[in-house]
Amino acid sequence: MTAYLLTIHLLNLLAPAVLLAGAMALIAHRLPGWRGARPWVSTWKVRFLWGLLVNLLVLAVSMLFGSPGKIQAYAAMLLASALAHFFMLGGWRR
Repeated sequence: MTAYLLTIHLLNLLAPAVLLAGAMALIAHRLPGWRGARPWVSTWKVRFLWGLLVNLLVLAVSMLFGSPGKIQAYAAMLLASALAHFFMLGGWRR
């Protein structure tokens, strides 16, 4: 495999994790009442980085089990990202 093909393969593998983290961060930023829940997650950039970290961890675990590109890996990424934002923004108190 050439370096070009390896780069394309890795970008296609990581694209759903990056896009989901960005979408969740921007959606959470636009929701009313969620801006000042925690001072350490007050910006969308911090939420994006935490979401990306969670998504990459889920992707790494799915690679261990042999299903990084299957629908259950994407569903687990969505669930983990939603739970991370729920806990970051203090959703259990609402």
